[in-house]
Amino acid sequence: MATDDDSGDLLGRADEVLGKADALLARHRAARMQPRPEPPLDFPLLTDVVSQAPTSVTPEPPAAPELDIEALERELRLQLLDLIGPELERLVEARVHGRVTAKVEEIMQRASAELESEVRRAVREALAQVVREEIARLKVP
Repeated sequence: MATDDDSGDLLGRADEVLGKADALLARHRAARMQPRPEPPLDFPLLTDVVSQAPTSVTPEPPAAPELDIEALERELRLQLLDLIGPELERLVEARVHGRVTAKVEEIMQRASAELESEVRRAVREALAQVVREEIARLKVP
């Protein structure tokens, strides 16, 4: 079970991980915000007829920073789940435990009342049967 010290440490580590993620994302955003170079003047337009296809038609793989961001995202998700998971589990358990305890109490009270009623009914029937049998026995000469 997590103590106050554990939750403080947990929150500190989560803040550290989130700070690192923010810094990395800020660096990549800054790189994307830089103006792109203008295409050369002899760059073919859609209206120009190109006689020969360029040799580098194959699509380029995603840039390394994009792959790094995806890997970082996955790692951050896993780290956050590792850090937040036990605390979340504790909170859910605390809420569910109260509700389950109340329901179990309610069910046990109903079962107890029903069982008591059934036992009383069975005793009355058995007693009535014994009384009838004794009366019948006493009537016989």
